[in-house]
Amino acid sequence: MKRNEPQGMPKVIEPQLATLAKRPPAHGDWSYEIKFDGYRMLARIASCDVRLVTRNGYNWTDRMPKLRDALDVLPVHDAWLDGEAVVLNAAGVPDFNALQNAFDRRGKGQIVLFLFDLLWMNRTDLRVQPLRDRRAALRELMDQVESPLLRFSDNFTDDPASIIESARKMKLEGIIGKRIDAPYRSGRSTSWIKLKCNQRQEFVVGGITRGKADIDSLLLGVFDPDGSLRYVGSVPPYFTSRQASAFFARAEAQEFTPFRNTPKAERGREYLWLKPVIVVEVSFREWTRGGELRHALSRGTRRQARARSDGRASH
Repeated sequence: MKRNEPQGMPKVIEPQLATLAKRPPAHGDWSYEIKFDGYRMLARIASCDVRLVTRNGYNWTDRMPKLRDALDVLPVHDAWLDGEAVVLNAAGVPDFNALQNAFDRRGKGQIVLFLFDLLWMNRTDLRVQPLRDRRAALRELMDQVESPLLRFSDNFTDDPASIIESARKMKLEGIIGKRIDAPYRSGRSTSWIKLKCNQRQEFVVGGITRGKADIDSLLLGVFDPDGSLRYVGSVPPYFTSRQASAFFARAEAQEFTPFRNTPKAERGREYLWLKPVIVVEVSFREWTRGGELRHALSRGTRRQARARSDGRASH
């Protein structure tokens, strides 16, 4: 589609970023969208140039030629759009590992761009308008799109607690809350919030690493049906001095690794193997295809727990 370079259209727009929140806001008019597990991507359409730009300003257009072609035929003279590039699995849920494989040209997944904001269109700066108006304009534009690679990110106005619970059951990363009366503001903002719905599980500690701190990380495992302990990742303990002392009082060192798949040693770290008797509760985003935890966070040790063959704890 032939276009002329619009006057006044920004060469660069820094994306608006959400602030992590512990709970939904009690006041204000908010709408909620799925927090896609992908790569944040802004699209700039002007003249004969269509660009896909990451949140850090890198031009990834050549890595997504099909998306570039889909954007090129949008019925606009010029535009800036905000969205997230994802690959959907068989259940229709974003799969971050499949997305990485698609970029590495190892996977067969089709990269889809979910669009959730319209910042500029047809020589008009829409960033000053409230979200409700920008979204209405975006929906009207997306109603004219036939490509399955470009999709509108639907929003929900239900009780956020029920939305989070639904997202958790679908094993989604979380949800994004947005003030519908707020303009678009580049950078971190409290008018956009993210509410995560991590999974939680108990894991066996099979060792620790030491670096500059007394305990650099806990090495976690689960027991497989054959009774062997399988390494699934590590997590920083965030112990206070008292908690660290209590941990060492319970820990029983052993000479050999208890894991059947010993983690690869990293330079500058000391590895201490432990008898697999201490259980910790950990929240995490998801399991990787390699069977390890992604974005794990320790929630503390279990005082009266011992490891069971299913990798959970008995009390």
